[in-house]
Amino acid sequence: MDYFKKVNLFFILLIFTFSHACQQPIIKKSENNLNAYEISHEERQWLTQFFYDVMLDEHGIYTLWGSKPLTLIVIEKYSNEEIKKYNDSFSEEEKKETIIVEDYSLPETWDKWESIKSRFPMNRYLLFKTEMFEKEENTEFVLFVDLLKTANLIQEHYSAFQKVVRYDFHPLEVTLEIQQANSKFWQKVKGNSDLFGLLYGFGATNANSFHWKYFDHPAGCEEFCEKINGTSSNPLIYGHVKYTIDYFDLPSFASFSEFDDVIEKYKKERSWIQQQYKGKDFLDLTLQRLME
Repeated sequence: MDYFKKVNLFFILLIFTFSHACQQPIIKKSENNLNAYEISHEERQWLTQFFYDVMLDEHGIYTLWGSKPLTLIVIEKYSNEEIKKYNDSFSEEEKKETIIVEDYSLPETWDKWESIKSRFPMNRYLLFKTEMFEKEENTEFVLFVDLLKTANLIQEHYSAFQKVVRYDFHPLEVTLEIQQANSKFWQKVKGNSDLFGLLYGFGATNANSFHWKYFDHPAGCEEFCEKINGTSSNPLIYGHVKYTIDYFDLPSFASFSEFDDVIEKYKKERSWIQQQYKGKDFLDLTLQRLME
């Protein structure tokens, strides 16, 4: 009898919760709602370029809309004189094999973003500067994180992460620690290219093969690992490149399969993402998605 009472109570609570939720007003954020964030004409201009850089050039759009849990962004801050000196050091042949992204301005716009980002509250996503990786001169690291996808990825590969950290954990709890410099979990995970290959959405085969080839192969396996051939997920296009929603690359990684289902998955996601933006303002839709 007690069992049936508990079951009945469960269904009563379920019905109450459902009916209460149905009574709540449904609020849809339209493009006009973005006016509430008081984006000036000048801010709209540089914010559009900022998110072109983050989402298209740095492939963050696959974290925003696709299956990629994390995107790592490397911001290199050099003066115009240093950049010119570096470019002038290339031979004519080297210049032909150089990729130059037009309008890329993330080193300049990042500080502007940090000054106004509090106006754009995000619940599911994080976009933050991290000290997790070894800092180099004039170089800063930024992580763009989908918290839910990251937690699910860690859950899916729980045994691989547990083998490295050597203690039990809750995937969601450790994911929410990713901004903490003193997180025990991320301090142990950060030096493992195979785990970060998974987190970056490169797939288990590619992540493991890359890790074994370059970082972790047993003594006596050197010759075998040297002969493991990987190819780029992206064909390189040299010269001046301008990314738009109609043209942007797949995430960049070493592929170790003749037919790589990870590459095929990202091709499908790219087409689907382009459809989402069709006829929409790039900045408005991106901000809407970030703040859902």
